[in-house]
Amino acid sequence: MISDRQLSILNAIVEDYVDLGQPIGSKTLIERHKLNVSPATIRNEMKQLELLELIEKTHTSSGRYPSESGIRYYVNQLLQETSHQQQTKIQRLRDLLVENHYDIATSLSDFANELSNQSQYTTLVMRPNHKKDIVNNIHLFRANAYLVIMVVVFSSGHVENLHLASQVPLSNNELTNISNFVTAKYNEWNDHHFENDLNAFVKSDIEKDFIKDMLNTIDIHFDNQSNGIFMGGKVKLIDALNETNVSSIQPILQYIESNKITQLLDEMSNSAINVKIGHEIESSLSDISIVTSEYHIDDRLKGQIAVIGPTAMNYQNVIRLLNTIW
Repeated sequence: MISDRQLSILNAIVEDYVDLGQPIGSKTLIERHKLNVSPATIRNEMKQLELLELIEKTHTSSGRYPSESGIRYYVNQLLQETSHQQQTKIQRLRDLLVENHYDIATSLSDFANELSNQSQYTTLVMRPNHKKDIVNNIHLFRANAYLVIMVVVFSSGHVENLHLASQVPLSNNELTNISNFVTAKYNEWNDHHFENDLNAFVKSDIEKDFIKDMLNTIDIHFDNQSNGIFMGGKVKLIDALNETNVSSIQPILQYIESNKITQLLDEMSNSAINVKIGHEIESSLSDISIVTSEYHIDDRLKGQIAVIGPTAMNYQNVIRLLNTIW
């Protein structure tokens, strides 16, 4: 544990370092925070924080900057404080879905850009897992003798258009019967019920194979989409780096564009706000923090948001922003 005064000094050093982007000295702390103590007292407390490895001293000046451990200590305090605060929730994504006629890809892309503009950092929005959505209707339309268009309509308002190839021509009446059957049974099927229902409803092996192909196409499509990520403000990550951390840009961008970021978001997935700092993300990474939270399309369908910036991030603003999102 550290004293209340040491905590105040640590908080001030973190926040001033974020604002100024340079090591913080005792004079700066006194001037910016109107501290009613002597510079010698501040330097003594800074020395104690340095011994606790919460701040570090530069070789070129008397200023200090927060270590990863110091930022972690600061963030933990901040998360604890904000967890008790009631925030007015904003359903901005719901508005974007309406504005974009429930085109989820466009809505999530716009959402990522808006969050980036508000936070001033790079933002990732992971596509929700539509397997947790409810299928309201499945419609089949014949494009030509062997090509069928499948339209899947979800309770969230989301619509997907998929292409199916049929080995033999199926009539419009056959396609209507198949779509009605699959729509009625889709949300309640498991492996056992599926085979029983299929055998009771369908006599033709051709139609059975077509229905199995329908379901397989839906599964593959949403498995591929579950890793879909929309990025807003990529340039902001580059802008946030400076001459002291510019060498970090390549591994950070590689990390964002790899499957590792998807795995990390899955691991950090829960309703609370989570923060990973520097080497907590990966041993080879430094100078970067990731703050994550959930967003909701409805009570069932949800996904992950990640705000990515330097370890000297304005955590207060980012956490406050994510706390307002439903």
